[in-house]
Amino acid sequence: MKRDTSELDQQWGARLKRARLAAALSQRKLGVGIGLDETAANARINRYETGVHRPDLLTVRNIARELGVPVAYFYAESDELADLIYRHERASASVRKSIKKLLAEVPGLPEEAPLKHSPSKPRE
Repeated sequence: MKRDTSELDQQWGARLKRARLAAALSQRKLGVGIGLDETAANARINRYETGVHRPDLLTVRNIARELGVPVAYFYAESDELADLIYRHERASASVRKSIKKLLAEVPGLPEEAPLKHSPSKPRE
């Protein structure tokens, strides 16, 4: 089911707000931390959080770094997936390894995501 763009913007903004509050940052402090002018920082972050404006990818990366969350957290299809992404990023290397091993043992799951680059086949 395709969701309305404004609903996606609001979801994105809600995740931003949760991450900002978890980091104990004000809108102004986050904005200044990512390089926004101090006089506009509060309003800009507020507009992102309310879904009025969308940040570009460079800004999203800066926000993610400032808040200590992965960029993927903001774009996950569901809150459940966003939570898993967030927890995975926070986990130690040994915990991540254990998770990967556990997933490998689940019947019916692919061995890994199709992320590796494979050369395109020439067209006939």
